[in-house]
Amino acid sequence: MTRRKNTKSRTLRRKGGHPFMVLFFFLALIMGAAYMTDRMTNAPDSQVAQNVTTIGHLFNDKEMQGLVPKEDQGTPESVKEKIKAAMDKVVTVNVKADDEVPAASSNTAKTADKTENGAAPAKEKTASFSLPAIVSKITGKSEPSSTEKAEIGSETKTVVASRSNGTAPAGKETASTSSSAGAPGNSSKALSSAGSRGTASASASTAKGSSTGSSVVSKGSKGNGTPAAVKASAPAAAPKPNTPATVKGRLAVVIDDAGRDMASQHVYESMGIPLTLAVMPNQVHTRDAALSWHAHGLPVILHQPMESVSGIGMEQKVILTSMSDEAIRSMLKDSLSQVPEAVGINNHQGSKATIDRRTMDVVMNELHHRHLFFFDSRTNSTTAADGAAAAYGVPYVRNDLFVDNEADVAAISAMIREAANRAEKYGTYVMIGHCRPKTAEAFRQMVPKLKAEGIQFVYVSSLAK
Repeated sequence: MTRRKNTKSRTLRRKGGHPFMVLFFFLALIMGAAYMTDRMTNAPDSQVAQNVTTIGHLFNDKEMQGLVPKEDQGTPESVKEKIKAAMDKVVTVNVKADDEVPAASSNTAKTADKTENGAAPAKEKTASFSLPAIVSKITGKSEPSSTEKAEIGSETKTVVASRSNGTAPAGKETASTSSSAGAPGNSSKALSSAGSRGTASASASTAKGSSTGSSVVSKGSKGNGTPAAVKASAPAAAPKPNTPATVKGRLAVVIDDAGRDMASQHVYESMGIPLTLAVMPNQVHTRDAALSWHAHGLPVILHQPMESVSGIGMEQKVILTSMSDEAIRSMLKDSLSQVPEAVGINNHQGSKATIDRRTMDVVMNELHHRHLFFFDSRTNSTTAADGAAAAYGVPYVRNDLFVDNEADVAAISAMIREAANRAEKYGTYVMIGHCRPKTAEAFRQMVPKLKAEGIQFVYVSSLAK
C-alpha cells in the first residue's frame, strides 16, 4: 500500500512540477511587473533631466558643429597688445624714458642738434628691462627712439589742435590720418603706442563718404580702447538701400568681430551699401572701429561676448549664466560705454547664454530702458532670446547664415551667392560675415554682381520686429 502511494506522488511531480516552483514563478512575475511599472511611471530626478537637456543643447550648438566660424587671433597688432597685457600680469617693471613721450626740452634740442651736425648723440638712460624692448624682440621690429616718439606726440597734438580751430596742417595731417583705402600697416603707424601704461595713443580715420572729406580723430586709450577724449566730426550721409528696377530679394548683412582689423573694415566702408558693424568691446581698436564706421554714416551695434556651451575660446570678459543679475547689468553697461554709438547689440558666441531665459531677461530689460534692438546671432538652434525680447518689448531679429565658416575667398563667395538665392526665394534674408581680409575681398567681388541682379541691400534694423 505504501509503495503504491509513493509511486503515485512521483507520477504527480513528473506531470505538474513541484508546487513551490510554480509559486516562485508567480512571485518573480509580480515583482518584475511592479519594477517596470515604477520605471515607466516615475520621472527621472533633476540631475538626469539636466544631463539630458545639456546633451540636447550640445547637438543644437552650432559652435560645436562647426557652423560658426572659429575665432581668429586678430591682426599682428592685436596679438602684440595681448602679449604686452600678458607680460603686465607676470612682471612689474618701472618704465620711464622708454614709455613716456618726452616734452620739448633743452636736452631734446641738444640731442637733435648733435644728430644734425653728424656727431654721435649722447647715450640716453633707458630702462634695462622694458616692455617695448621685449615686444620688439618678439615681433622683430625695432622700437622707436625717444626723439621719434616726441615727433609723433607733437604731430598728434598739432592735428588735435588744428581740428579744434577748424584748420588742418598740410603735411602733418596726412601723416597721422589713416586712409580707408590704405594698407594694413597704415592703421598701425597711426596707433603706435609702443608703450603702454597710460600712454595716450592717437589715430584718425578719414571718412570718404562726405563731400567735405571730414575725418575723425580719436585720442587716447589705456589699452582697452576707451578714449580719454574724443573729438569727432558729424557723420557722413548714410548709404541708402540700392533700389534696382526690379527687386528680387532684400539682403541684410552684419559684419562681426570689428575692433581687431581696421584694414578689412575700410574695405567694407568703401562699398557704399547699407551694412551694420558689430564692434567687440575691450579690443585694440574698439573705439577706432566704432568712430570710423559711424563717420561713414553706417550703424554700429555692440558685439557682446556671452557664454558658450563648450566654454572654449571665450573672451576674458563675458556674460555668464552663473552671474547675478547685477553683475550682468554691470558688464553690459561697461561694454556699451565703450561703444556709445551702438543702436543695438548681438551676441558673440553665447550658445549657452542665449538659451538661458533668466540671463536673456536681464539683457532685454537693459536694452528696453536704452531703446536698443537685439540681433540674435543664433549660435544655438534653440534660443530664449526671442521670448525674452517679446516680453520686454525689445525689437528682435535673428541671423540666418554665417558666410565665412571657411577661410577661402571662393568658398565665402559661394555662401554669399547662396544667401542671395535664399533672399530671392524668401523675400528677405539675414547673414553674418566677419571683419577679416578674405571675407572683405569676397564681399568686394560679389556686391556689384548682386546689385546688378536685383538684390537690394538693407539695414538689419529695418527687419527687427
